[in-house]
Amino acid sequence: MTDVQQQTATDASAARLNTLRGNCMGAAVVLIIEFALGIVVNLYVNVPTNKAFLPAVFSSAALAAHAIVALLLLGAAISAVVRAIRLRRAIVVTSIGLVAILVAAFAGSAFVGDATNSSSLTMALATAVAMFSYLAAVMSLR
Repeated sequence: MTDVQQQTATDASAARLNTLRGNCMGAAVVLIIEFALGIVVNLYVNVPTNKAFLPAVFSSAALAAHAIVALLLLGAAISAVVRAIRLRRAIVVTSIGLVAILVAAFAGSAFVGDATNSSSLTMALATAVAMFSYLAAVMSLR
């Protein structure tokens, strides 16, 4: 491999690493937004219990925003895991982040059905685990 090819490969690897780091930082920021929306929903929105899932979710602007941001977050989490696997770096922490987001999503769907404190607590704790995971990834990719 020539010096130019080696430098190009190093630059490409550094760019992919920066992209993964940015992806993880973006996921952490979106998680904070999602957490704030979740607090608003928990404190100020009465989730209807006699409606089907989608009509219940879209019965309130705050709850709908919370659900839409959750979908964006899921996309960011999947993207982070794929990038981590390709780089063979931070695979464990990005995977933990994705699993925590999925746990929060399942707890959220349960919350729409039952509005229990345990579902709300599970969402909050899973969000905290995901935040920690993505911030740990950012730090490990320095």
